[in-house]
Amino acid sequence: MEVTVVGTGRMGSALVRRLAALGYTVYAWNRTREKLRDLPAKPLNDLSEARGLVFIFVSDDEALYRVSDVTGEVVALAGTYSVDAVKALSIKYLNRGMGLLASPVIGGPGDVERGTAIYLVGGSETVFNKVSGVFKGLGEVIRLPSVESAMALKLAYNALLIGSMALLGEYLNLGMSYGVDNEVLKGVLTRTVFREIAEKYMDRILNPPQKPSFTLALATKDVKYAVRAGESSGTPLLISSAVKSLYELLTTYGFGNEDYVRGGFLEVKRS
Repeated sequence: MEVTVVGTGRMGSALVRRLAALGYTVYAWNRTREKLRDLPAKPLNDLSEARGLVFIFVSDDEALYRVSDVTGEVVALAGTYSVDAVKALSIKYLNRGMGLLASPVIGGPGDVERGTAIYLVGGSETVFNKVSGVFKGLGEVIRLPSVESAMALKLAYNALLIGSMALLGEYLNLGMSYGVDNEVLKGVLTRTVFREIAEKYMDRILNPPQKPSFTLALATKDVKYAVRAGESSGTPLLISSAVKSLYELLTTYGFGNEDYVRGGFLEVKRS
């Protein structure tokens, strides 16, 4: 089956490489054509050239609407978008006779490329069965009853992760302010249920990567979408709303390009 990837940032590029490694003929489109260089895919000049199963991996709702006229047989929304946007596009693609799946990913670019990512796939069984063979090679698939439920679950997961990172940063800040060594702080957590979180994220908070795959600005967008989804369903997300306010403030103060895990560790005012 032919597969197209729309949006070749770090996640989209990883997906291209995974699909190519599985032997698929891969086509790719990106607004910045330079990002198609060196990818194992056939570059497309226009979205009307997309074919087969089309994964959309653009950054946000605004970018998603810009590429919504894409052609193909089945569209899979692999990025993280608002539930409202997913609802609107499900109607649009249905009217065009195209199948739509929401398939947001849990995991980073490395997980996508290694085939260890989790795909939350929502949509009709009929549509999924057409492309299930492709998904089987990508990673673990968790089926959800609708495109809206798949995206809502992804937003809830991201809000949980982002909020946890904010609290972990505050834990570090408070301990350090009282002179506790970082290794002692880590040692406390590794003796508790927080062991995996400490081992995976503490060093990253203290020594962040120069080019994070998921920035604070993107985290802000995801928590905002999660809060909006809660409001739409009559489920107020009070804690997520507080995290949203924190991340919006940090983005306003110029920390948007920082690694998202540092949200609770950053200081708005430097002494």
